[in-house]
Amino acid sequence: MSAKKLKIEYGDSVFALPRESLRLTLPSAGGFELKVLLIAAADDALRADYDSACERICKQLDCTKTALARSLDFWARAGVISVADASAEAAEPQMPKKKALASATLPTYTEGQTADVMEAHSELAGIIDACQQISGKVFTSADAQAIVGIYDYLGLNDTGYIETLYSYCASMGKTSARYVEKVAISMADEGITTTDALDKYIKRREKLDDVISRLRVLIGAESRTLTSREKKLFECWVDEWNLPYEVVERAYEITVDKCGAFKPPYMNKILENWHKEGLCTLEAVDESLEAYKRSKADAARGG
Repeated sequence: MSAKKLKIEYGDSVFALPRESLRLTLPSAGGFELKVLLIAAADDALRADYDSACERICKQLDCTKTALARSLDFWARAGVISVADASAEAAEPQMPKKKALASATLPTYTEGQTADVMEAHSELAGIIDACQQISGKVFTSADAQAIVGIYDYLGLNDTGYIETLYSYCASMGKTSARYVEKVAISMADEGITTTDALDKYIKRREKLDDVISRLRVLIGAESRTLTSREKKLFECWVDEWNLPYEVVERAYEITVDKCGAFKPPYMNKILENWHKEGLCTLEAVDESLEAYKRSKADAARGG
């Protein structure tokens, strides 16, 4: 039996790689990292202008820019390649944490891109499983891709964030992945990007919704949609001025006694004055009203 020899068919062009660094790093490299390395070595356009070639290479490998940058960083840390300072930002693209999309949807991740992100972030499998339990259904691939987009594209990946977001949406009877996706985009637009900030937002929103619900009953609007003016005033009183329901209720009673009906401008003026005076509890308001009555009575006696 004749001995076989391996011959490299160099052709008209070749590329070289640092042998020692490569030899030491190969055992820990994955298949995707090897593909990226070979392309980085063979593709002159990628090395000359990362920005221009990046999208083409990602399509070729069916991966995200984040996955490509991560693999290049793997080889850079191994000393096999280096990234010039001028292109460092391009080599490590950051997914925007505040990005308003006209369609209120995220880019569609392919199965390959989804797999890349999930392989790089092992916690995603647990997040998806937790959200399935919260929503009470088994996710489709599109549902899972929506979570990956929230995590990877919007960068809403603080521990517990996505689970908290799903729980909040589920409390409103909304478990569609696309609905949660729209809420996530809104959160990112508002800069609510940490779990702590999201918890605070939810508590504030729940308080606002509860008080507005009670105010709808108070003014007899439980069966109709609030006007834009009413909604704006209610949110100002409860959220901006942080007035409790009991204080707003007292202003309503005074308004009806004085005007014979619910008059938003008149009621707003009462609450604005109390807010400016720092009267933010029912006790403080009632004390102020009693003091006003006494001063009027004293003035009348003096006259």
